Amino acid sequence: MNPAHGGHRFVALNRPARGKIRLPACLRFPCFPPRWISNTDSKSPMNSRFFLLSAGALIAASSVHAQLISESFTYSSGNLTTVSSGAWAAHSGAGSNPVQVNAGGAAVLAGGSGTREDVNRALGSTYVDGVLTASFTVDLSLGSVPTTGTGTYFFHFKDGSNTGFRGRVYLGSPSVADTDLFRIGLENDASDGGASISYTSDLDRTEVHTVTISYDVAARTSKLWVNAPTSGAATLQDSTPAGSFLEITSVGFRQAGHTYSGLAVDNLVVTYTPVPEPEEWAAIVGAGLIGFALWRRRR
Repeated sequence: MNPAHGGHRFVALNRPARGKIRLPACLRFPCFPPRWISNTDSKSPMNSRFFLLSAGALIAASSVHAQLISESFTYSSGNLTTVSSGAWAAHSGAGSNPVQVNAGGAAVLAGGSGTREDVNRALGSTYVDGVLTASFTVDLSLGSVPTTGTGTYFFHFKDGSNTGFRGRVYLGSPSVADTDLFRIGLENDASDGGASISYTSDLDRTEVHTVTISYDVAARTSKLWVNAPTSGAATLQDSTPAGSFLEITSVGFRQAGHTYSGLAVDNLVVTYTPVPEPEEWAAIVGAGLIGFALWRRRR
């Protein structure tokens, strides 16, 4: 460490002083070789490619999706909390009309009056920022949905309490009176019947649909896609922040609310995308600028 440079650490020098480019410690990572990088060598394809690839690697690393849950419900038939050996736990109505696993390997939900069990699965950590994304399939081919009235939410992200839910996914009645149609809805934090719930167009009840929801923990907003990749425009989006901030610890299924039956949910995958720290952004921008400068000098 050299006091003349304000305490910053630099790459070791082992070449002549002509045309030196010194790299501060914030731009060093394991793939940097401990050597001089000379701007007199900037026309070398190796140097330019190295920096461009390094910048690309840093950018890619900043958008890594960590998989938290991969659940295909390949248990024996029975109560989900029992056959999963505790991987799923009840947080409301334990034992009353419990969530079932069917012979096809899916969790089956049924809404209606009276006490009904709601369950959750822990994410393994507490999340206070970044984006949590959950994807799953829904199959109503052997079930039914209410043909009138407002929708009811059946999936959500959850905090450590029994009532703190965010990014709620709704099962809604169709826009026309047709028992073979239904809709999927989204709201950050409203309860059943909330005026702010938005719904998709009508979906065919006899087909399997893929639902993906993302929840930005710090911004308290959510997006939802139905039968579409998340790289494209969201099918639904709730940009109005939830009323309060919650630390997210699990995902949950809910059965209460309006009457419906046979909602089979399967292939649940939950991922987490972190927010890059300031020093990571500095490394990304710095490596990219150096790579761009070396590329320009080659032209």
